Amino acid sequence: MKRGYSILLLCFTLLISLSAATGQNTFKVEAPNIVGSGERFLVKFISDGDVTNFVRPTITGADVIAGPSTSTSSYTSWVNGKRTDSYTVTYTYVLEADQQGQINITPATATIGGNTYSTRSITIDIVKGASSQSSGSQTSQGSQQSGGNQNGNQDPFSSMDEDDPGITYGKADLFLRLSFNKTKVVKGEPIIATLKLYTRSNIVGLEDVKMPVFNGFWSQEIEVPQNINFTREKVGNQIYSSALIRRYMIMPQQSGSLTVDPCEMVCQVQVVTKKARSRSIFDDFFDNDTYDVVKKKLSTGKQVIHVSELPGGAPESFGGGVGKLSMTARLTKDSLKSNEAASLIVELSGSGNLNLIEAPKVELPQDFEKYDAKSTNNFNNTAEGAVGKKVYEYPFIPRADGTYTIPSIEYSYFDLNQRRYVTLHTEPIEVKVAKGSANPNGATFIPASQKSVGNLGDDIRYIKTAMPSLKKAGRFTVLSWPFYLIAALLIAGFFGIKKLTSSRIALAKDVMRTRNRKANKVARTRLKKAQNYLSQNKVQEFYEELHKALLGYTSDKLSIQRSELQRDVIEETLLGRNVPTEQVASLISLLDDCEMVRYSPEGAAGAMDAQYKKAVGLISDLENKL
Repeated sequence: MKRGYSILLLCFTLLISLSAATGQNTFKVEAPNIVGSGERFLVKFISDGDVTNFVRPTITGADVIAGPSTSTSSYTSWVNGKRTDSYTVTYTYVLEADQQGQINITPATATIGGNTYSTRSITIDIVKGASSQSSGSQTSQGSQQSGGNQNGNQDPFSSMDEDDPGITYGKADLFLRLSFNKTKVVKGEPIIATLKLYTRSNIVGLEDVKMPVFNGFWSQEIEVPQNINFTREKVGNQIYSSALIRRYMIMPQQSGSLTVDPCEMVCQVQVVTKKARSRSIFDDFFDNDTYDVVKKKLSTGKQVIHVSELPGGAPESFGGGVGKLSMTARLTKDSLKSNEAASLIVELSGSGNLNLIEAPKVELPQDFEKYDAKSTNNFNNTAEGAVGKKVYEYPFIPRADGTYTIPSIEYSYFDLNQRRYVTLHTEPIEVKVAKGSANPNGATFIPASQKSVGNLGDDIRYIKTAMPSLKKAGRFTVLSWPFYLIAALLIAGFFGIKKLTSSRIALAKDVMRTRNRKANKVARTRLKKAQNYLSQNKVQEFYEELHKALLGYTSDKLSIQRSELQRDVIEETLLGRNVPTEQVASLISLLDDCEMVRYSPEGAAGAMDAQYKKAVGLISDLENKL
């Protein structure tokens, strides 16, 4: 009897488990959000169980090239001794759309384990052309954003919104973008800054990454991807593969036009140097093209955030809050006794710059012994700033029994929606304190307000009765021999340090004069090395050596430290020494050309001879004038 009952219970348990497992089936659709006109792409309907009835969706706006084709797959894995099995059934369509617009796909329906499931309906945007970088089955789509060109390159999408802040194009197929969700704010207003990389080329690596600098802002990284994952995104009317590099929350701490220094990086891009002539069916499996890796330097350029000062007339209770806030207050205990610790909890909730607000001012009764307040953060950083609450705890100990009132707490903040100051109030809190035990030291504490006033200054102090120990007075310190010895040592040390400093300054001057005198000779040596690369037609090596020759000569001749050798410093120093503007512009232009070719050498070989002659002429002219 018991055995039969056990078997029945086991069967019932297995039936319940099977029903629960059956209820966990899924049926979903995977498709790209954006495709290019003329591009073939896949739409997949995936089930994690056997399908007994598949009802096809209705597809409008695209031609069905093939499908639905059915495939199944199973996978077993062991992790820490635990076995995991997975099984999928996939229905795949191959679609193609020739016209720009949208593709609409209605839900597909499938019967799995006796239950009916439906996918969501989807819409796919069709834009002109397709991304030149293989995007696979990427399905994510970012928001369309654009802006002005801050890097001196031609904007490839002139039809885009020029008022949208923070875009810089490095090349038409590769650019770096630092965008802000707003660029006109008040002091303390949260801003979300997003740094993304856009490409239509094959990127194989990044180097020399310099993140943006937010001078004048409080800043915090709120999203730092561990891996760079590319997803499809529509920019203008073209498809790019975009990757999030960083996302920041920043808050201006001063008013005015604040400049955000640029982010820079060097991308290693794979380019085809030799296209395979013959094409066959095997080319889809074996890539016979010849590739090379070139470096492209990208920059977001300098960005400007316009910050207005908060309006005047802020209430005395203003604590620096900017956003939308609410406030509550409560005690940690409902019943209090004298000499027992408790706390007043004040919560500021909402959105805004919760990271930077000040604690509300709280007045406790005089008979309460107060302690320093402490705060706890319980918020998340979002596009609206910090969202959540900040909790302040004010510990206290009532030292006498009785009935007390904690006055209403007042706190003011600047409301971004109403564009004015708003003052929050809490209700007064009545506190009844029962008589408690005495202090730990055994004495009863009497609050200052309940003590009688006494003149302690007239009280009799304790009188020492022992004989004092007296010492015989010696000579005055100034007249003693240690005083003269110390003075002589100080004077000798002063002159010794002065002489050592003077010799080091003279040595430094000699080094600068030596560098200045040998600048032309060193430059000639480097130019000779560049000429060797020119004869061997080594483009990148030639321009790198030419760049070193120009910068080295400028540093030595103008006595500028290498760490300070910036374009504006060179230009200002040369003009200050009466070098003609045309020669200064020619030198700066040549330096820019060398640096550009170092990161993008294609098409630069034909100008090597002219650039070399130009460099020799510039150094000769500068040698005569400096």
